[in-house]
Amino acid sequence: MKKHRIIIDAMGGDYAPEEIVRGAIQACRANRDFQCVFVGVEDRIRELIERYRLKPDRYAIIPAADVIGMDESPKEAVDEKPNASINVAARLIRDGEGDALVSAGSTGATIIACSREIPRIPGIERGVLAAIFPPLHISKSSPGVTMMVDVGATLHCTVNQLVSFAIMGTEYMKGLLAIENPRVGLLNIGEEDTKGHSVLVETNRVLRNLKSINFIGNIEGKDILRGVAEVIVTEGMTGNVVLKSLEGMAEATILTGKQIWKRGVFSKLGILMLAPALKRIKKRVDYSEYGGAPILGFQKLIIKAHGRSKAKAIKNAILLAEKSAQYNMVKQIEEAMKTYYLSLFEHGETGAES
Repeated sequence: MKKHRIIIDAMGGDYAPEEIVRGAIQACRANRDFQCVFVGVEDRIRELIERYRLKPDRYAIIPAADVIGMDESPKEAVDEKPNASINVAARLIRDGEGDALVSAGSTGATIIACSREIPRIPGIERGVLAAIFPPLHISKSSPGVTMMVDVGATLHCTVNQLVSFAIMGTEYMKGLLAIENPRVGLLNIGEEDTKGHSVLVETNRVLRNLKSINFIGNIEGKDILRGVAEVIVTEGMTGNVVLKSLEGMAEATILTGKQIWKRGVFSKLGILMLAPALKRIKKRVDYSEYGGAPILGFQKLIIKAHGRSKAKAIKNAILLAEKSAQYNMVKQIEEAMKTYYLSLFEHGETGAES
């Protein structure tokens, strides 16, 4: 079996490089089939690696003099810092020096750097940032995980872009999460096929005619956490608002629990009785369990870990990247897109341009 190389932006994230390197070493201990390529300030990275005694054949270090901060303007920083770690990492994977890339740095900078350096899969107009989260209600038919595409990479989309999001999301869920026939829903203001603006109406029509997609139709905001679909397709602006709302809701729930805890002895007893169930819920909504959000559509897979990621999340992000390389995720998406365009040709269509 080929030993894959995972490019790691060692300087990206709130806790870089310490937690990034520590998470990578944990991933190496869990899986022996890949090599880490750390990109960043060489002296700091080497010092951490030597502290944890990672074997020399499991890693390489590529120097990068600059770092893009989380508070910097992504476009300006990518332009003005060509030797920033994420820029160097993107060029490395462009040149075939790695099979996947992992970064916990600025989402905007990561998307911009990768979109400039890494070619897109043929037929893909725009890359997509996906988010994976557990629904609150799980039916017997639900595997307990949902992917939303897009959550911020492309604010306003064409029909072709939304259809490609559905195809990429389907292939990712089938390959990486072993969901045999993931249900795809189109986020809209109503369930009827005629709801929404013209792009959504046409996207609904195209997806209904795609035999390779298990399209269940339009879904509404109330359905997002009900587990009715494993892939939710939406424009980046809408997806980002939804994702941030879910994060805010989770934070509000935690804050409410803390306030109840302070009210008295009986409140504390109630919280303690609920503790086992709360721990299970916390585990399900913990982003570190999922590793990171895939950026799909490029000829290499990028995993965008949360900016606050510590070692556990980085470990899972790297293992997810290695699993995607083993499955050859990019090739699967490429074949699915080819099938889609062949189906358009067979039916005498040229593709929707809305």
